[in-house]
Amino acid sequence: MSKTNGSKSFFKTYGFLIFMISGIVAGCLVGAFAPDFGGKIKFLGTLFINMMFCVVVPMVFCSIASAIANMKSVKRAGKIMGVTIATFLVTAAIAGILMYIVCRIFPLVDGHYTITEGEIGDTLGFGDMIVNFFTKPDFTELLSRKAILPLIVAAVIFGFGIQMNGGPETKTAKLLEDITGCIMKTVKLITYYAPIGFFGFFADLVATYGPELVADYSRTLIIYYVMSFAYMFVFFPIYAQFGGGKGGAKIMFSKLFRPAAVSFGTCSSVATIPTNMEVADETGISKDVTDIVLPMGATMHMDGSASALSQNQFIDECKPIINVRHHQGSIPLRRVRTGLHDGKGHSGHRRGGILLRCHERHPRRRRHG
Repeated sequence: MSKTNGSKSFFKTYGFLIFMISGIVAGCLVGAFAPDFGGKIKFLGTLFINMMFCVVVPMVFCSIASAIANMKSVKRAGKIMGVTIATFLVTAAIAGILMYIVCRIFPLVDGHYTITEGEIGDTLGFGDMIVNFFTKPDFTELLSRKAILPLIVAAVIFGFGIQMNGGPETKTAKLLEDITGCIMKTVKLITYYAPIGFFGFFADLVATYGPELVADYSRTLIIYYVMSFAYMFVFFPIYAQFGGGKGGAKIMFSKLFRPAAVSFGTCSSVATIPTNMEVADETGISKDVTDIVLPMGATMHMDGSASALSQNQFIDECKPIINVRHHQGSIPLRRVRTGLHDGKGHSGHRRGGILLRCHERHPRRRRHG
């Protein structure tokens, strides 16, 4: 009887995760051994990703605005945001510095290649960058996953506006809280489709890019993923212990794999927000903290993107190939700085596809010797 109950408990806890991982593995196998069929079922993955992206935008706005509006203390909201941003900057800097050191020890590019010269065009000034980072010229432009950071800024301002008008007692605050709850239930329904979506997505991914990834980017992939897993298993427990106290790391690992699978399958931090919110609720994290930190984290806490293997690191390592002429300070500082920029400002993009985008942007490399 106890074994039966144990099996039911195990399946209840890990059953859906097993289905998601099975979908990923099955999709990879189909893409590798039946690439034509893998390409044809791409729509299965696109359906899931599109549904997640569509629900994310209203969820981010409503959850942040609701969390701030329904707080009894404005100081608490300010404290949460301040600690959150400081934590994101520190951890991203750690990730960027570590990856820079690793890439110095194990260079991403090995060998001799043809050189294609190019010039970088005019760049935006500091003022224009600030404007583009945090605002949009029209309200309708906020309603896009590609404008998550400006959307967060708008939600924060709106939330404090509700606070000034009466806070939790206002009908607007109650409406936002109700809408947020309804959106989370909608997300739960969409998540049931995840295993099928992952199957289609990875079948097409492996069928389309598998051989080229292995041939051209195997060294980069190995360095990146080994370092990423090392960072996850070494530094994440430290952060969890620091934030959650004794037992924080154990709780983190017990809840880590479901959002990790969704993140791996969608290649997007934004699309993983709903799953992260569900898991955070299961761990007992305060709802007002969750509703503020997670949407902000989807755009500002990308340690993998902030690492030196982000776009700037890749381009700098490929300078013998592309020979791009630019002068923006010392290479080490530029790499870390641009890694931080990449991790903080590029929101809504499917970050896991960065190597594929590099593949599309750069000419095929030709080895000489």
